[in-house]
Amino acid sequence: MIETYSQIVNNLKKGKFSHIYLLMGEETFFINKISNFLEKNYISEDQKGFNQEIHYGKDSSLELILNSCKSFPMMSDKKIVIIKEAQELDVFKRKNNERIDKLINYIQNPNKSTLLLVCHKNKNIDKRSKVFKSFLSCATILESDSKENKIYDNKLSSWIKQELINNNYDISDDALVLLIENIGNSLEKINNALEKIYLNKNDNTIELDDIITIVGINRDYNYFEFQDSLIDKNVIKCMKIVNYFSSNEKKYPIQQVIGYLFSFYSKLLVVKSRNLSSSDNISDIIGVHPYVGKSYIKAKSNYQLNEIILIIKHLKNLDLISKGIINFRYDYQSVMYEMLFKIFINK
Repeated sequence: MIETYSQIVNNLKKGKFSHIYLLMGEETFFINKISNFLEKNYISEDQKGFNQEIHYGKDSSLELILNSCKSFPMMSDKKIVIIKEAQELDVFKRKNNERIDKLINYIQNPNKSTLLLVCHKNKNIDKRSKVFKSFLSCATILESDSKENKIYDNKLSSWIKQELINNNYDISDDALVLLIENIGNSLEKINNALEKIYLNKNDNTIELDDIITIVGINRDYNYFEFQDSLIDKNVIKCMKIVNYFSSNEKKYPIQQVIGYLFSFYSKLLVVKSRNLSSSDNISDIIGVHPYVGKSYIKAKSNYQLNEIILIIKHLKNLDLISKGIINFRYDYQSVMYEMLFKIFINK
């Protein structure tokens, strides 16, 4: 049975457990949350040494894991077997009908005293496969990147604020915007940033300087400043930021930068074409924080409609070049300069 993250968590908190869980998908945040909850709460602390086993896909084998699952708990009525990084387990990486059949046989006939947790990160198991169909009929499945679990951009601010409230923290608008603009919508990366803040903050209000110093975002050269410079058409500031991005390619990969710009100008196209003028209205329609919505009002007056359309066309072309789809030799900095040239010269 496929369930949402909320459904699974609610059942776990009520003490309603399945014998087998398959957690899969690209959004690792939900997988880690459920895994951590079960690892912490399913077995009492004094029983974990005997009745909690953690296997890593790369370092374990299906035979070893199944033997663990089939063995009975010691001095208890239950045990838990956790497979982390299950996507690295041989049975999921290579087609081996004999091994797959062994796994399917266990899924269909599990040891009732064992809870088996399979954490298959970064991709899904093929839904057409026999093993997935066995999980579907006999286990609880989480598809972490399904539309039912996805936190869309227009809900991201609210989600972060709720996470902070749950941990007794508050955040200023400018700090929230800087966090989202530079980390993006990966819940796992956002959660890691928040965990760093929790460890290093002495009070419960997160300010802009906390994001800069604790999370490690450059005050002058970041996506938020880049967007402001583009809105102002400040060529010199844009060039400085591009140079910084070029020297920190790992943190600011070219396709991510192009994607960020494509998202900005696509949203600006909506604002311009619909002649939106209220920051709250803009926030609802294009899915940004009201604080950011104000900047789109300014951008609308600085860009013409045909100019925005042409920039989007250029960005699509540069994206194809960066991915090697269009055969063109390039280096990071030259593509970035070409990008600015197309934005500001726009021919």
